[in-house]
Amino acid sequence: MFIIILLIVSFIVIKNSSIYKYIVNFDYKVIEFFGNINDKRLTTSMSFITNFGDWYIPILIIVCIFLIIKNKWYFYTLSSSYLLSGIVVFITKILVARPRPLEALIKIPSSYSFPSGHTLTSLIFYMTLFYLMTEKSNKLIRITFGLLFCFLIVVVAFSRVCLGVHFFSDVVGGFILGIPCLLCCINIIEKNFKEKL
Repeated sequence: MFIIILLIVSFIVIKNSSIYKYIVNFDYKVIEFFGNINDKRLTTSMSFITNFGDWYIPILIIVCIFLIIKNKWYFYTLSSSYLLSGIVVFITKILVARPRPLEALIKIPSSYSFPSGHTLTSLIFYMTLFYLMTEKSNKLIRITFGLLFCFLIVVVAFSRVCLGVHFFSDVVGGFILGIPCLLCCINIIEKNFKEKL
């Protein structure tokens, strides 16, 4: 938890330092690059993929787990990790208070830009789901599903930049902050709930 707090403080310091203008310049170059592609098929596919990072698909999965799996500890641990990711995103966005890009290919959300909530929550939710699904599986299954979930998370993150609703550094920040949050969730599950799963 200390690392998470330290990272949030570091983001605030960077936002108010001279380094920030170089980050912004690079971010707009990335947005300009994707803006020049102007491919409707890419925009359509990215608009579909970005939905996997929105709230309703994880909630649907959580509800299905609650209804289908008898052991409710799977529901408790997954929903708690998703709730934690949402809280971290909410607090960080308010503290950093970075505006969104000025233009986008889809409707720009009203919330602040940093970090990318789709990136951070997808990382924590889908990797926690992967852990719960494959904790007792063989190595081949773990590798296969691990690669699939990692690919999904990366593509969701990519879609946010491609659609212009996030800066590239927002996505990077989502990964940087999301990884220790994920490890924290897994560590809590390992120490307190593993025997109940």
